[in-house]
Amino acid sequence: MIDSNPLASFKESAQVLVKKIKSDSKTQVRLLGLGIGVGSRLEILRNRGGDMVLAQNNNRISLGRSIANKILVSDNSGI
Repeated sequence: MIDSNPLASFKESAQVLVKKIKSDSKTQVRLLGLGIGVGSRLEILRNRGGDMVLAQNNNRISLGRSIANKILVSDNSGI
C-alpha cells in the first residue's frame, strides 16, 4: 500500500491523489462540494505556510492549513 501524508506537507507543483479525509462529516461534505473527495487528483499551486491553492482540472481551490493537514494524499506525479 502506498503511504499517505497530509496535503500540507507537499511542495508546490506536486500532483497528489486523495486517499483519506480525517475530519468530521460536516467538513467532508463541504470538501465534496468543492470537488475534493477520496480519489480526487489535485495539483498544488501554492503552499507557502499559510493557505494552500490547489488546482483540479480548470478549478482553483483555496484551503486553510488546518483542513489541508486532515486530507491524506499520496504522490501522483509518476502515475
